[in-house]
Amino acid sequence: TAEDFKITSCSGTYDRRDGVQDTDTYEDLVDALEVMGFTKEQQDDVFSIASAVLHLSNLGINPIKGGEECEIDAENEHLEPILKLLGVTKENLNQALCYFKIEARGQSYTRAVQKDKAEKGLEALMKATYSAIFDYIVKRVNASITVKKKGSKSETGGGRRSKGGNSGSAFIGVLDIFGFESFKVNSFEQLCINYCNEALQQ
Repeated sequence: TAEDFKITSCSGTYDRRDGVQDTDTYEDLVDALEVMGFTKEQQDDVFSIASAVLHLSNLGINPIKGGEECEIDAENEHLEPILKLLGVTKENLNQALCYFKIEARGQSYTRAVQKDKAEKGLEALMKATYSAIFDYIVKRVNASITVKKKGSKSETGGGRRSKGGNSGSAFIGVLDIFGFESFKVNSFEQLCINYCNEALQQ
């Protein structure tokens, strides 16, 4: 549940304003993904990555060597699901979070980081991963709603391209209390901002 993960429990708010339970709309979500052309494997990948981010928020990092270095908590119950969902090893994850590499004069050096920096790196990993999956879903949805224009090569079997190109693209914009906004890139952060604006006005 939302209470089980730090990333979804830090606000202390677990109920939707409209009273809808996500478990009740799961089948609708799956149906929508199928309509948008997501295969079963792709759906599983999306859910796996989202689940991995939840588990990452509960991952612990322990200081070692007097606090000068750190390591991921090997006894943390969320570590095994993280490794399985992301397809990485404990050693690789520890290396990525608790060490960094620098290059100087053609030589490569590996240095350890302290716990606070590793935790910030963990937060950055979660944000980047979730942002990437958001961008992926938007890209797939955009591809699924792109329509072919009449007279395009695919419909006529060859010949000239129709004036203005082969395809016309529909798009999804964001509408908030201040009106319609059209950005070159609609990011996950922008969606959150607009959602918060709407919630505050209700």
